[in-house]
Amino acid sequence: MKTLVLEMLELNYETVSRKIEDFIRSSVELLGKKGVIVGLSGGLDSSTVATLSVRALGRDRVFGLLMPERDSEPQNFKDAKQLASMLKIEHEVLDLTPILRKMGIYELLPDKIANNKKLLMERLREAKRVSTFEAKPSNLPIIGIKSGSLGYCFTFPKVRLRSIMLHYRACLKKLAVAGTITKSEYVTSTYDEHGDGACEIAPLRNLYKSQVRRLAKYLGVPENIVTKPSSPDLIAGAVVTDEVLIGMKYETLDSILYCLERGMGISEIARELDVEENTVERVANTVEMAKLRREIPLTPHL
Repeated sequence: MKTLVLEMLELNYETVSRKIEDFIRSSVELLGKKGVIVGLSGGLDSSTVATLSVRALGRDRVFGLLMPERDSEPQNFKDAKQLASMLKIEHEVLDLTPILRKMGIYELLPDKIANNKKLLMERLREAKRVSTFEAKPSNLPIIGIKSGSLGYCFTFPKVRLRSIMLHYRACLKKLAVAGTITKSEYVTSTYDEHGDGACEIAPLRNLYKSQVRRLAKYLGVPENIVTKPSSPDLIAGAVVTDEVLIGMKYETLDSILYCLERGMGISEIARELDVEENTVERVANTVEMAKLRREIPLTPHL
């Protein structure tokens, strides 16, 4: 596995950075925008996109929007503020809590549970979790109702509300929305097409998450952000990370995706990476299903 991982990561990140910066500049010009807006979450991807945007356009043409809510991890907000200050970009904090409360989202996870970290962790440990790559719903007793879709009902409005606010600010300021999805998320469709996938430019879409981490380190993104586990930060962000949700480390996922991209077979990949064949099969099936999801909305051929 080590050889293939090194091969995947072996990029000239100075060249990669320069190409992405050129892409950002030309795209902003092509779209006729004044600059870009980035939703700053305090995570790896948004921090990398913001840094690249400043390098490409200058700090005066980059705007950061921080959108915390009741369930956001406090450290993520601090890290987002730290990055905005480091980059010296104009930024705004928009608390989404009142809107989400008005929508009734928090009724699915009452304040008495959400605000009690010990109780919340107990409920999370009790929750029956299945990987993103399992084609069956999960029961989430944390929210008290046995429904496979309820977890989605709790999270997707948050993701899409972030997108709405980001696009609204972009419209007011005549900025292009710079998205943060990576190749790892794109090819597996582990993103929301109307949420974090809704953007005008996607600077990181051709880089696996493991490569983005290397790029961020090259760019000088703060170490605490570079090494922090990626998380959607929709509930207990320090615990419910991307790797918990996908059921494996990104290094493993990216390595499997890299091998599939090279046309290697299931058995060969399992042998080369020293992983179970059913793990490779689940990822391969997810990649195929993701192709269908990217065709949505489905439309008749006439």
